[in-house]
Amino acid sequence: MEFQKVIEERRSTRKFSNEKVDKQKILDLIECARTSPSAANRQPWHFVVVENKLKNEVAEIMEEHLKNSKVELDSTKYATHTYQATSSLKGSIRVIREVPILILVFRAPNEDFHDSDYLSIGSAVEHICLKATDLCLGSLWIRDVIYVKEEIAELFYKNMELVCGIAIGYRDEFPYPRKKKTIDEIMEWK
Repeated sequence: MEFQKVIEERRSTRKFSNEKVDKQKILDLIECARTSPSAANRQPWHFVVVENKLKNEVAEIMEEHLKNSKVELDSTKYATHTYQATSSLKGSIRVIREVPILILVFRAPNEDFHDSDYLSIGSAVEHICLKATDLCLGSLWIRDVIYVKEEIAELFYKNMELVCGIAIGYRDEFPYPRKKKTIDEIMEWK
């Protein structure tokens, strides 16, 4: 697919079919992430492709936490805030249960590179989302896993920090384009 078309057609998919995704397509996604830029070439990402039983365990951990309804988002640079996360978590749990593939993105903790690692991982995740569109797959960048990142990390890597998840599968919807700000609203030329 032409690159500009990939950018224009990328959407956050929230409804997926149960059609299995070919392993080679998943490897293509990770290959695109592997080649993305990173601060100091640290390549701070580690990807775990999760399906079936383990994917449902991730959803169960989130569901258990949802029963509490209020979650604390702890940040090393900002004050701890309590958010009412019911609606957001419910949607993410539903997507995780429905989608055939969940990619969890981890980083090895290193406070010297805290901010730059997150920016680098964001670049790798966007590479995955764009390549998914190119392969006619849907994707959803899932932030809500951070509410239970320690509990989910216990399933995989106790010494790594869970940063986000990415749902991957064949779309069962094609969301309309969301309204975006104009160039004049987001840029100044000085």
